[in-house]
Amino acid sequence: MVKIADYIVDNVDIVDVISRRVDLKRAWSNFSGLSPFQNEKTPSFMVSPQKQIFKDFSSGVWWNVITFVMEYEKIDFMDAVRLIAEEQRLDISEFLKNADKSREFADEKEKVKRMHKLTQSFFVDNLKKNDKAMNYLLEDRKLDKKIISQFGIWYAPDSHYDLIQNLKSKWFNEQDLVQSSLAKKWQTDYFGFFRNRITFPIFDTRNNIVGFSARVLDPKDQPKYLNSSEHAAFEKSKILYGLNFARSEVKVHDMLILVEWQMDVIALARLWLPIWVATCGTAVTEQHMKLIKRYTENVYILFDNDEAGKNATIRALKIAYKQDIFPKMIVLPDDIKDVDDMANMENGLDLFKDCLSKSKDAFVQIYDLFAQKYDMSSPIDKQKLFNNMFSLILSVDNYTIQEHYKQVLSDKVWLPYEVVSMQFAKYIKWDGKFEVRKNQNKKDSKSWQADPEIALSAIFYDNILEKYIENKDLWFPFLSFVENVAKNSQENLLKKVFESKESLLEEDIKNLDEMQLWWEKELSWLNNEERRLASIKRIVWPFLKQILKQILKDPGLSADAKKNLLDYMKNI
Repeated sequence: MVKIADYIVDNVDIVDVISRRVDLKRAWSNFSGLSPFQNEKTPSFMVSPQKQIFKDFSSGVWWNVITFVMEYEKIDFMDAVRLIAEEQRLDISEFLKNADKSREFADEKEKVKRMHKLTQSFFVDNLKKNDKAMNYLLEDRKLDKKIISQFGIWYAPDSHYDLIQNLKSKWFNEQDLVQSSLAKKWQTDYFGFFRNRITFPIFDTRNNIVGFSARVLDPKDQPKYLNSSEHAAFEKSKILYGLNFARSEVKVHDMLILVEWQMDVIALARLWLPIWVATCGTAVTEQHMKLIKRYTENVYILFDNDEAGKNATIRALKIAYKQDIFPKMIVLPDDIKDVDDMANMENGLDLFKDCLSKSKDAFVQIYDLFAQKYDMSSPIDKQKLFNNMFSLILSVDNYTIQEHYKQVLSDKVWLPYEVVSMQFAKYIKWDGKFEVRKNQNKKDSKSWQADPEIALSAIFYDNILEKYIENKDLWFPFLSFVENVAKNSQENLLKKVFESKESLLEEDIKNLDEMQLWWEKELSWLNNEERRLASIKRIVWPFLKQILKQILKDPGLSADAKKNLLDYMKNI
């Protein structure tokens, strides 16, 4: 059975769909334009009409027409499919009839959203009836009614059953409430999850309420914060508090401030800085960073001004580095615990602007904090500092940036770069992380530097190198040599490309397609002969020699095969 995604990809022209949203110009056999996901002056966005794929090299977003519409319009898969079908006048009714399970799950999500919307109305009414809760917000937290209304900050009454009865009157049952994390079951009884708490609704990016975070009104109650459990419409690792309010401003300012708590988000709103988000009762995840990267790579981290906040910053940095995001870090004065405290100060806005203007690359800022913590005259303390900084550098996937941070560390500690680099190599060996990192690079990296097998194979996949060869006398001996190398090598990607393309996995094809788009972009300014030479010099020959060395060491290789390979090599 044909899948709906395959039907869409096979029946639309990706160039037509994208050109409705991006100004494209022909670039050889492809099309190029400015990235729709990043602010840039030089085009790094490529579209291949032959392969029906795109790649945005500035943000890393790539794949097919559905992926593009999802990322560009910020909508989910089915909404993207429907939008494309509507624009291209495709009939997808038969596919939708067979989507019962998907519809059932979608219906469940919609039901949960309706319940949360009704719950929010219930909390609004209860705040109006409770002077203690209103006074807490206005006087203790110093919030004005505009902020309270904007963020939907209301009150869950001091009752286990009122919300349950309210939603049951709207035709929801107890099981619905439990599944949506609005109620809990104890033996045979059901009671409301939130009680006598100030409530903060959590919105998805389409402004649907999907959960709540609630803070105690009575300091004797525990825990201090209580968050909705995950359910059909709420995955904590994929939702950022405040993004629904901030996303348009983040695009305008091309920056975002990541804070720890809901009250920090609200504090920044009070300081008239609408470019903030926070996680929802969980640590920062890779999914959070991927979501942030859709909007901007200019990220500032501002966590609490204590030891826990500094440790959380380091954890967040390591995750950001893996996504090629290199944040700056905002540091508050020593006597101010968090941005919420700053917002309550008379000169809070000026203080914060000053802190923002002094923000540094987070790697440098973390070094400065460790340098204050450790006694730099002590060799043991100095080694502790090195270990902490090396662990950050090791989180960076980009080799060039790793080298940059090693140089930064060298300058900071007044040691030659060679010494720092040697220490880093020892740290990798002693800490036992190098093999993990190396394997992770091989699995995740899309650059030819990190995965030579894909890079080498992509040059010959679909005969791409042949397009650049004008002198056929040069081409055929070289091709024969590569084919012989592939034939005598172990079962690998290059061998499949030459002998059995049908055995390629879908992941192999995606990797090869993406690599070819990257290569087209890198060589777009060269003529054919220059492209051929650049391909051979930078990619094919260095990696081919490595494979050849391995083959020639194979004791099972016949003498004739070795002689043929060496003869081919001499001829080229």
